[in-house]
Amino acid sequence: MTDHEKIQELIRLKDQAPISIDPAKCALLVVDTQRYFARPDYPFAQVFESLVPGATEGYFERVKSTVLPNIKLLQECFRAQDLPIMFVSFGSYLEDARDLPAWIKDFDELGMNLLGRHTYPVANDESWQVEDSVAPLPGELVLSKNTSGPLNSTKLDQILHNAGINSLVVCGLTTAVCVTQAAREAADRSFRVIVAEDACTEMSEEMHRAALFTFSYVFGRVRSTEEVVKLFATSPSAQQVNA
Repeated sequence: MTDHEKIQELIRLKDQAPISIDPAKCALLVVDTQRYFARPDYPFAQVFESLVPGATEGYFERVKSTVLPNIKLLQECFRAQDLPIMFVSFGSYLEDARDLPAWIKDFDELGMNLLGRHTYPVANDESWQVEDSVAPLPGELVLSKNTSGPLNSTKLDQILHNAGINSLVVCGLTTAVCVTQAAREAADRSFRVIVAEDACTEMSEEMHRAALFTFSYVFGRVRSTEEVVKLFATSPSAQQVNA
């Protein structure tokens, strides 16, 4: 048995222990499911395509065929249970991106060299908006962040605590960057976290699986959309359930 296989077995055994989730105190967190990340006609995709043509084809196919439909199923489940859904979207608050971290500025510089224009979305721009098929309903909170992790640059932590939320189901784009970053930040603040594995994706399946594998090692649980829906749909809202 290789080292990796041993860790796989370790995670499998650890995953058998129940994690308590109180549905009445759980929210769905939809991360960066923006037009900017969900459509190929924005600089996010165009930079990669300029470097390696075809690099984003599989990603956008998975977004369209799997991720967005599964996010919609999660939203329908949470709305049916009258559970909160919160959205976070990445963007610069300033037109010149002075407020963005250095690593994003580096990507922007690459985009400027390749495309001749800035690559980041600006908050409230049309590219910043949540993709139409999974857009928030009136009354559902949308927070703008200018970092990969939402708890680092928004008041999400305070909002969740004020609302009595202690658990999260996390989904969105992309797995290895903002989705698991958000999930890790939440886990470090003592939220119980489930990542919906087929309601997020990455530029390659290997990256996607590696990010989920690492998250499930210590931070929380990884479950399919079907498992999450079944968990919440069959459990009374005030009853503790195990994921």
